[in-house]
Amino acid sequence: MSHELIAIIIFLLTYIAIATEKVSRTVVAFTGALMLILFNVFDINEAVSFISWETIGLLFGMFIIVAALSDAGFFTFLALVLARWLKYSPTKIFIFFPIITALLSAFMDSVTVMLFFATLTYELCKMLKIKPAPLIITEVILANIGGSATMVGDPPNVILGLKLGYYFNDFVIHNAPISIVAGAVTLIYCYMVSRKHIAPAEGMHKKEYEEMDPAEAIENKKQLKVALAAFGTAIFFLITHGYIEKYFHIPLTVPLAAMIPAFIMLVILGKKSEEILLKIDYGVILFFMGLFVVVGGLEHTGVVNTIAGYITSIFKDNHMGLLSTLVWGSGITSGVIDNIPFALSMAYVLQNIVKFAGVPALSIMVWATSLGADIGGNFSPIGASANVVAYTTMEKRGQSIGWARWLKLSIPATLIALTISNIGIYIKYITGFF
Repeated sequence: MSHELIAIIIFLLTYIAIATEKVSRTVVAFTGALMLILFNVFDINEAVSFISWETIGLLFGMFIIVAALSDAGFFTFLALVLARWLKYSPTKIFIFFPIITALLSAFMDSVTVMLFFATLTYELCKMLKIKPAPLIITEVILANIGGSATMVGDPPNVILGLKLGYYFNDFVIHNAPISIVAGAVTLIYCYMVSRKHIAPAEGMHKKEYEEMDPAEAIENKKQLKVALAAFGTAIFFLITHGYIEKYFHIPLTVPLAAMIPAFIMLVILGKKSEEILLKIDYGVILFFMGLFVVVGGLEHTGVVNTIAGYITSIFKDNHMGLLSTLVWGSGITSGVIDNIPFALSMAYVLQNIVKFAGVPALSIMVWATSLGADIGGNFSPIGASANVVAYTTMEKRGQSIGWARWLKLSIPATLIALTISNIGIYIKYITGFF
């Protein structure tokens, strides 16, 4: 059996195993990586060389900072402050809570954001006597759309950006405007179809408002201040690292932009840092490492180059057809399977497509793929990790959303967002702004 066929079989089996969710995706990814080595597709040194350490470093640094914010009670505090500011109006909460999840998800892991917002939203809706499902689904939809706006907002963007040489500012300039329009229109749609479920209810007493004190949500004031400073510094470094490298000759790479403030924060927090480090989801980082090796097997054996050549032959004289296929193909695929392995596979495919003549610039193909992969995750309850978190949070409280209810709201909303993304990519293409 040829190495190419072995690499394809192991890749497909890994993909299927991840999609079924019967075994931990971290275990599946590492098993696939080990199989490639055992079948001599490449040796262990070549396998390790396919791991994008820039991606791992960036994720690790941001995970540390977000874990510290979460542990300090930041998300609960923010949500309670917002609810009080909105005077616990169901209509205002339905509009502003999704906007906040979108904004937060543009700069940090949407899973962490939804872990706290889903719980608090459920409790608020219970108190306000309104149905929580439409609001929670809308929050998830906006969180995934918001994550498409920046490089650190969603894992597919981290992979596509660092693998193909695009950074924080590039995503903000090119993806964010499309993401904002898509998010705004989608929110309006979700509100219009859900407004009958969020009519203000009688029966909530003033005493219940007063008992919800945002200050009580803060677990550690010092930690919150230090973590917010670290988060702000990381975002500042991610925006300015190119200028710092160019004008000050300081090698402030993307992973260092996140890890330097993260580890300075840990030093300042002293013994508390041990608790923070234990709360990081190391499984995600290990999953990325194993996945880089599995997909690297396709690149190493030339399979990716063959796929790229086939795609190029179909769309050689139809650039917009290719770009639309990237938006919708990425979106539909990400609605069914995990968008992280898909994004990594596409990073290699796009890298090889540009080697052929008569194709669009790599940059616009990256924007089309990232928007599709990020937003397409909204199609189903398992399309993105944030969806799964919100769905299971409701189940644990005896309030199952149900696939039918999720799909009824999410499918039209996702189709709207992907259509706007496709229009945005088309405008970029005809104006040459990419």
